[in-house]
Amino acid sequence: MSVVIGLVFSACSLFSGAGRDRREVHIVTVDNNVCKRLKEKVVIYGVFVDSKVGGVWSTHDVRSTMDSMRIAADWIEAQARMQGIDLVIEVASHEKGGVVPVRSELPRAGLDGVIRGSNPSNLIDRWADKACRQVQSSFPRDTASITLTKNMPKDRERLIARLRDLHGTDNVALMLFVNNYHGSESSIALHTGSTDRIEYAVVAFKRPAVIAHEFLHLFGALDLYITPYDSKKEAEKRKRFAMDRFPNEIMAFPFRGLDSLQIGSLTEYLIGWRRELTREDAELLAGEKVRFAKY
Repeated sequence: MSVVIGLVFSACSLFSGAGRDRREVHIVTVDNNVCKRLKEKVVIYGVFVDSKVGGVWSTHDVRSTMDSMRIAADWIEAQARMQGIDLVIEVASHEKGGVVPVRSELPRAGLDGVIRGSNPSNLIDRWADKACRQVQSSFPRDTASITLTKNMPKDRERLIARLRDLHGTDNVALMLFVNNYHGSESSIALHTGSTDRIEYAVVAFKRPAVIAHEFLHLFGALDLYITPYDSKKEAEKRKRFAMDRFPNEIMAFPFRGLDSLQIGSLTEYLIGWRRELTREDAELLAGEKVRFAKY
């Protein structure tokens, strides 16, 4: 199961700038935060986290998950080429004589339990920040001469800033992996519509399609299937329609084989591959109530 914390597939939460006079509106996940448009050079950066709830990482598990990350990246690049989009995805992780997992403990309930509790993003943020501090502490000392403040290990924001310098790109997709692929743990994307907290994903599966699905969330894509967290009938109705309209869409069917999936026109708009929504996709999102921005 995949969950986007803080977003519901409905007009009231997805849009900014909407009005009764059909003023142009902006979807809050689009062209926003660190991962803006899925173009040019992008880094997908994996952090492998040991925990009592999620389990510990073996060398085989790390390598096979890295292989799945590369398969997901290759598939997304191939989808981009079909649309004439210039995209190169570099797969990286915290390697120090091989990938060494870091350790950070979630509450005993695990991700599913945290998501169903109060203030889930705050709990997961603290867990992620601890893991990111450990990753950054293994990097060479920051010797940049331009910036006045050296980049010291602190949280995921500082890690992202350092990775931008090391890889020479603005677009860094941070993904934390927990080793619970054999269980029923959720995978989640957080802060994709935020303007003050950096987005990242937590992934509990090694399936390439799930990794690609969460990666696309970070660049603005929305879930197009019904989750246990969809409580509004209108949102459920639109998602049912989306699943019918896009029968092979990765944002609707992330547990299928990757080769049977594709990136549909709505997701293309959300991740920056399409300048404007088709009329059908606009109606799917909000009926005829609003006029969506062009990019």
